[in-house]
Amino acid sequence: ARDSLVAAYVEATCNANCIGLVKLAGIDSGFLALESTLAARNVDICLLPEMAIATEKVLDHCEALMASKGYAVIAVADGCKTCFCKGTAGPKDNTEDVGLLLRDLILARFKEKKKPLTIKYIDPTY
Repeated sequence: ARDSLVAAYVEATCNANCIGLVKLAGIDSGFLALESTLAARNVDICLLPEMAIATEKVLDHCEALMASKGYAVIAVADGCKTCFCKGTAGPKDNTEDVGLLLRDLILARFKEKKKPLTIKYIDPTY
């Protein structure tokens, strides 16, 4: 998992206006995502299922990171999909990929504001 985060960092820093997004295992617990984030030492946002996630704040922070650094690394645990679906129709089934969902939310925000962005999505297979 740490190697995936390091790969996302390399991808994000080698491309202009790029976010490295990594989905990690953790349906009920974000232990793996948290420990991998601490081990990698270069993750800007780590989203865990145990915490309340405000989608607007995450998107605002992504914008701030891109404005200040020009890149970002995001780790998201698989169990966070329910946090991003609150207040919406939500996924049609429980197999919706949280990484793809978050990627689409971020891309939509940047497209709405007419800001350039590339997202390198990494989904390591365990």
